[in-house]
Amino acid sequence: MKEFEPRPQPGRLCGPCSQAPCQIHLGARTPGPRRRWWACRQVPRPVAMGDKSGQSPLRTYKSLDEEGLFGSAELPKRPTGSLVMHSMAMFGREFCYAVEAAYVTPVLLSVGLPKSLYSMVWLLSPILGFLLQPVVGSASDHCRARWGRRRPYILTLGLMMLLGMAMYLNGDAIISALIADPRRKPIWAISITMIGVVLFDFAADFIDGPIKAYLFDVCTHRDKERGLHFHALFTGLGGALGYLLGAIDWAHLELGRLLGTEFQTQRTMTLRSLLRALRSMPPHYRCLCISHLIGWTAFLSNMLFFTDFMGQIVYHGDPYGAHNSTEFLIYQRGVEVGCWGLCINSMFSSLYSYFQKVLVPCIGLKGLYFMGYLLFGLGTGFIGLFPNVYSTLAMCTLFGVMSSTLYTVPFTLIAVYHHEEQKQRALGGGPDGSSRGQGLDCAALTSMVQLAQILVGGGLGLLVNTAGSVVVVVITASAVALIGCCFVALFVRYVD
Repeated sequence: MKEFEPRPQPGRLCGPCSQAPCQIHLGARTPGPRRRWWACRQVPRPVAMGDKSGQSPLRTYKSLDEEGLFGSAELPKRPTGSLVMHSMAMFGREFCYAVEAAYVTPVLLSVGLPKSLYSMVWLLSPILGFLLQPVVGSASDHCRARWGRRRPYILTLGLMMLLGMAMYLNGDAIISALIADPRRKPIWAISITMIGVVLFDFAADFIDGPIKAYLFDVCTHRDKERGLHFHALFTGLGGALGYLLGAIDWAHLELGRLLGTEFQTQRTMTLRSLLRALRSMPPHYRCLCISHLIGWTAFLSNMLFFTDFMGQIVYHGDPYGAHNSTEFLIYQRGVEVGCWGLCINSMFSSLYSYFQKVLVPCIGLKGLYFMGYLLFGLGTGFIGLFPNVYSTLAMCTLFGVMSSTLYTVPFTLIAVYHHEEQKQRALGGGPDGSSRGQGLDCAALTSMVQLAQILVGGGLGLLVNTAGSVVVVVITASAVALIGCCFVALFVRYVD
């Protein structure tokens, strides 16, 4: 006959380890930023009745995360205020992004960058981003900093964004203060401005992955969907505010005369194991990345050159004219009106993100994804064929549909895929996803933005030179978006 010691209760005095409350028995957590649940697994040993040896049972300790007894630990429901505060990071990022999209091309042309090279400025940072984005995403998956896994990256990249923004908006003024030789000023002004653009673009592209992964780390599946809708809402509001600043004629305001204008992610993953993890990515993840690449290629083709399109094609201005010439002032006015159009885009993006919650039960994620690409393709094609001020501004509402779609639907599908895999693993029949984390998957998806920017920067310059007009950029955006319609309908996997 055998006897066993009773199983200790959580939070009570534990006989085997004499701790109150026990820090390793079921119900207790280890301290530190990466808390884990542990259980004391007692392996009973036979004890004869009346044995006075005093030997305690042999015990082994094992993480419940590793054992899978709890499956996926249930996270608490996040209040709306927490999700709003988290989304403010996207608000600030998109505000700065809007300023860049509105001003970088006009600023580069105004400091003397040759027209044949003005699209090349978008190549440097996305090349770095495309190569390093998965590395940062994977590094954040295994970060053990006291601030958490994602926040150190978000803070560092945010500071880099501000530095780059200050450089490209004030490059001409900085060089004018440091260099007196007028023959050297243009080269240095172009160099400082381009360095600022590359630094800002690099940081702004990289920061999106850690922000999304942070949301996925701390939220339940339902809260992830809510959080992504808040992301889209505040992304649109941040963009609208950024474009609104560009749409104001600051030269005729006292504040503008005072400040001046713009025309002055312990265990580390090696590269080899990272490539192996990317190669082992399930096919439906790869198809989602391809659809994201197509969507961002179409969107960036239009958005990065939209203000220049308004200045040159719609208003017939000349960015290379003297800064006091009529042609340059007309071009500048077109840029300002283009900022109003981008502001309309961002405002409608925020509004549409709210209606997405109503549309999803009716048309599903597939219908939502398809409609975003289709409306954008039709809208850009129309303004390319009929470049009128009022019709172009009206079509900017359709740009908002596309931007809201790109910021929500693909990441919602990533969350759905992970949720499905977690349920399958809980039942014992799912794939082993230990080599891939949510940070890596978010980074792989976000890296498609850099790849799209490489394609846009390397290809559109050649197209503009061949066609002799920037109208080709919106026609290209329309064609790529319509191709994307077919891809998201036929190849992207959707889960009911």
